[in-house]
Amino acid sequence: MPRERSHANGVTGVGTLTVAVDDVARLRRWYAAVTKQPGADITRPDLAGAGVRFVVGPHTLDFVAPTSASSPLLAWLDTRGPSPYAATFTGGRAGALDPAKTHGARLALA
Repeated sequence: MPRERSHANGVTGVGTLTVAVDDVARLRRWYAAVTKQPGADITRPDLAGAGVRFVVGPHTLDFVAPTSASSPLLAWLDTRGPSPYAATFTGGRAGALDPAKTHGARLALA
């Protein structure tokens, strides 16, 4: 655990990490073997996607693949490949952080 546990914005930890993927079944098999849990099916209408969720300690890992041509995940995967897409942090005042200050990363406080 890091020694420094406070931040000016009030963040106390990572809540949810959303990862854009192109093969949910492969990720599910790997994480199910590692975590000894089956994962939960999820739908993400906000991303026009669906996938699987694993809860590891206080953290939630959402692996989401596009299910529609309108999904922003398609362009993400085309440009960056399977990779982290967004993160939600715990603590602080709830709301999205300014993308101009996060270098375009999709970060929010919950």
